[in-house]
Amino acid sequence: MAADKHFTYKDSGVDVAAGNEAVRLLKERLKSIHHPLVLEGIGGFGGLMRLPAVSDPVLVAGTDGAGTKVLLAKEMGVYDTIGIDAVAMSVNDVSACGAVPLFFLDYLVVGKVEPQKVADIVAGVDEGCLRAQCALLGGETAEHPGHFADDDAFDLAGFAVGIASRADLWGPSRVRPGDALVGIASNGLHANGFSLVRALVAEHHLALDAPFPTGDGVPAGATLGDVLLTPTTIYSRVLHDLGHACPVHAAAHITGGGFPDNVGRILPDGTAAILNLSAWRPPAVFSFLHSLGVAVDEMLTTFNCGLGMVLAVPAASVPKALATIARADLPAMVVGEVIGLEPGARLVRYKGELAL
Repeated sequence: MAADKHFTYKDSGVDVAAGNEAVRLLKERLKSIHHPLVLEGIGGFGGLMRLPAVSDPVLVAGTDGAGTKVLLAKEMGVYDTIGIDAVAMSVNDVSACGAVPLFFLDYLVVGKVEPQKVADIVAGVDEGCLRAQCALLGGETAEHPGHFADDDAFDLAGFAVGIASRADLWGPSRVRPGDALVGIASNGLHANGFSLVRALVAEHHLALDAPFPTGDGVPAGATLGDVLLTPTTIYSRVLHDLGHACPVHAAAHITGGGFPDNVGRILPDGTAAILNLSAWRPPAVFSFLHSLGVAVDEMLTTFNCGLGMVLAVPAASVPKALATIARADLPAMVVGEVIGLEPGARLVRYKGELAL
């Protein structure tokens, strides 16, 4: 028996025409696809890219997303920066291995395709790729009706691939007691800890459009939402420059898990790290969160607390490292050292106090 009604894909909630319009808008806006190594980018079944000439090449891959920061972006209706966060979380991991990011691919899933919103989100991804000097080689925008509680919801993730000569890779095997720990400043929360942040906003009945208290690095007239949505700093360029300027033994990208988890990753067996918490001043957003009831220990294990990268370098290389970072207009300072591990001691220990 034939059905009286002929159902279409659009009847089920998937609008292919809207998706095609989003792609059309994207092609007009994307710039990183014009990377000199790209052969074919957006629009095909796969992105094609030539590899640069690297001796004993190693590919380094990393994947991540923007986390629940996307919920704040949705609430504020600001869609053109969250893509920077998605790129940053992956390319910073790749760069922390001593690799140069080559390309990024994004995966955007939406409850309903709104072409302009999709174009804004992916334009942010493109901007992140430009900042990282890599190519947006391709991606996927998927419309999933019924996946989310409402059609306005979305999620964003992706992955980056970089390249390095095997001899130039950084990691724990290079780190030695006596190495200095150099911190490169963050510009705020980056894209970690937002489940806690959102819980605090709800608990204290805070409005995202309320003025943010005056503090270091806060633009005049900035709202709470503006400060929370500040896009993650991308460190690819400065880490590349550092690798050419002086020896870098390892780099820790300070993300979820804070200092214990991430600095702990770069320590070889038999070593520990001492961080001097008074060596830097965190951006004002961290003092704000502390004032809402987040204890210092919780801050240190959840947020970056003002340091986006912590590098292990030979003590003799500190002046060269600081000068190189300064040329990138990023604040940096010596924040600790690598020492021998004492029996029963923690891998990452602290002295001094955060200026909260």
